[in-house]
Amino acid sequence: MATLTPSTTDLGAVLVVGGCGYLGSHLVQLLEPHSTSIHVVSRNPTSNLHPFATYHAGDIASYEQISSLLAQIKPQVIFHTASPKYTASEKQLRQTNLDGTRNLLKCASESPYVRALVYTGTDSAVVQAPGVKLTEVRAELYTEKSPVNPYAKTKAIADFEVRAANGPELRTAVIRIPGLYGEDDDNCIGSLLSTVKKNQHNIQVGTNKRCFEFVYVESACMAHILAARALLLGGEKDKVDGEAFFVSDGVSLPYFDFARKIYAFAGHPVQEKDIRVMPYRLILGFAVLGEWLYWAFTFGTIVPDMRKLGIEYLGGGCEWDISKAKERLGYKPVADQDTVLKQVAESEAKRLGI
Repeated sequence: MATLTPSTTDLGAVLVVGGCGYLGSHLVQLLEPHSTSIHVVSRNPTSNLHPFATYHAGDIASYEQISSLLAQIKPQVIFHTASPKYTASEKQLRQTNLDGTRNLLKCASESPYVRALVYTGTDSAVVQAPGVKLTEVRAELYTEKSPVNPYAKTKAIADFEVRAANGPELRTAVIRIPGLYGEDDDNCIGSLLSTVKKNQHNIQVGTNKRCFEFVYVESACMAHILAARALLLGGEKDKVDGEAFFVSDGVSLPYFDFARKIYAFAGHPVQEKDIRVMPYRLILGFAVLGEWLYWAFTFGTIVPDMRKLGIEYLGGGCEWDISKAKERLGYKPVADQDTVLKQVAESEAKRLGI
């Protein structure tokens, strides 16, 4: 379904950190025509593999492993897409998002081969501003002192430190992505369609007035490639190095409107009269109580499906102005979000047997 093609500039040898994850594996696939060789480093490179890429088991927080790998494969560009899920422990999040990112920046800055590093940022790192269409200039990132969850905090700090590491020898940029969806998607689309099996797809939490951004996975990947190309080309006009870029489909809509489009395209429409609205604060309270009970009775070894972080996110919203990415990177969102959603929903419903 890929229709976005950056100008054919050879990226040379590239390293995709976290290239076995959902975004990373799609990025590896789209990088094939734009690079001379593709390498992936992952803790356990056993899933989402591509025959044209070379896979390396490694810990990005290890100086010895990463510096040795860079000397071996001599990448010109590093794409850092690795991150644990937002439900991971604070220790895991800090190890990858902070220790790993800092080590990667150190090794890249010392390498005579690496010229550019593109980091995958997230909407979770940005302070929510309900009802405001944020630009990169207006957006604020969480800090170490912010009273937020470890995922948002560590991703925000990494976002800042990647851009701060920018210099003439190592150029860096951050691509900030919102809700990600696409084919073979067990997270966004898969989670939504799982509610159909449970006959819960008519449930709505809160008033559904907050708007959100979403991005098709191939669009997000192409934004990374465009950023890498721009970093290699350099130039003072339309500055890219040291910058962050919002990317999305360019459409802001309420979360449950998005969800109900997926249900309808998958063949399970929800009529307005059948929508069951659950009060936001009630569900948030249930989520907090559920997490405490799971922790108390399983000592944190099992986590509930409904998490406080996810419910809180619904209360804030996310609306972005993607003009900067369009103007400086040549980024193009999908031409028609509904067309892509329909194709993805139909494909995923068939794959999941729904």
